[in-house]
Amino acid sequence: MPPKKEKKEQLKGDEATEMILEYLTKQNRPYSATDVSSNLHNAVTKVTAAKILKEMHESGQIEGRVSGKQVVYHVIQDPKDSVSEEELKAMDEEIEALRQEATALKSQFKDIQASLNSLKSTPSISSLNDSVAILDPEVQELEEALATLQSGATKPVDPVQKAAAEVEYKRIEKAYLKRQKQFKEFWAVVCDMNEGDPTELWVGSRFIIAFCSSQGISTKWTSDREITNTIEKLLD
Repeated sequence: MPPKKEKKEQLKGDEATEMILEYLTKQNRPYSATDVSSNLHNAVTKVTAAKILKEMHESGQIEGRVSGKQVVYHVIQDPKDSVSEEELKAMDEEIEALRQEATALKSQFKDIQASLNSLKSTPSISSLNDSVAILDPEVQELEEALATLQSGATKPVDPVQKAAAEVEYKRIEKAYLKRQKQFKEFWAVVCDMNEGDPTELWVGSRFIIAFCSSQGISTKWTSDREITNTIEKLLD
């Protein structure tokens, strides 16, 4: 079974009167008996609060006014507590000064926030050092290349010669691919007719020497392994 809630002690008499008067004075606004009892967390019951409020009103300790179907009560306002026009003006000036100060602080906060965001986006010292370490060799290499060009040791390629070389390269490449295709077709026919290892047809054969010479491939072999490697590259 859940534990029974401890029953809270409810005040009566002078203690209840003192508590209600203290609460109304502190809040300085009108309340009904129901509001007082509820706001005091039922330390004073609604019935007791209604009785005490009525008695204090009748004795002139507090003011009471009818609001709808209920009576609301509030402490009596002391004229001495009222604020003069000079004090009100001073308060207005203070409020305006505080308002302007708040506006200036907001603007300052925005500037500081923008500066902070800028600092966050700025690379750190460590990352800059890493970038310098990567770029230093590249800069040195470019400086060396520039020094070579400035010394006149390397002459720039003539545009006409460059264009002619590109045309010749494309012609040679096209002829090479054509011959390579013809060779592969021919070699496929030879392999179909041969029952042994096709590479044995190459070793010691003048055909490989003639073919490699026509393709610009070196034929200065020192072993059968080098010949076999050449054959595998041709057939790749």
